[in-house]
Amino acid sequence: MHQEFASEMLGEFKQGVVMLTRKVTAPPDPSTPWIPGEPVTTVYPLDAVMRRVSQKYVDGTLTVATDNQITFAVPSIVPAMTDTLVIDSVELVMKDLRPIPPAGTPVAYIAFVAG
Repeated sequence: MHQEFASEMLGEFKQGVVMLTRKVTAPPDPSTPWIPGEPVTTVYPLDAVMRRVSQKYVDGTLTVATDNQITFAVPSIVPAMTDTLVIDSVELVMKDLRPIPPAGTPVAYIAFVAG
């Protein structure tokens, strides 16, 4: 119920084109197992809003005042720090990723990227 509400609100107010990308290596060909498989990138569109990082998250080391925070609805996969965010065609590495709420079933995620 809460996840649906968060998804609806983030979908209504989404800004720009935001995507989560995941890069993995495909399994090797069984006839040549010593050769790694090809890299595969999967793109997941996100309903998201972006803003300058809230002061409550600034710690001066990992998160600084010039960073941006992206709040996004729960995608079809569980996001990981190894994923990247693409915002209006610019690929950004996540500095931090947090589920909302921090325990239980997430209704949304918040990611921090350099600003």
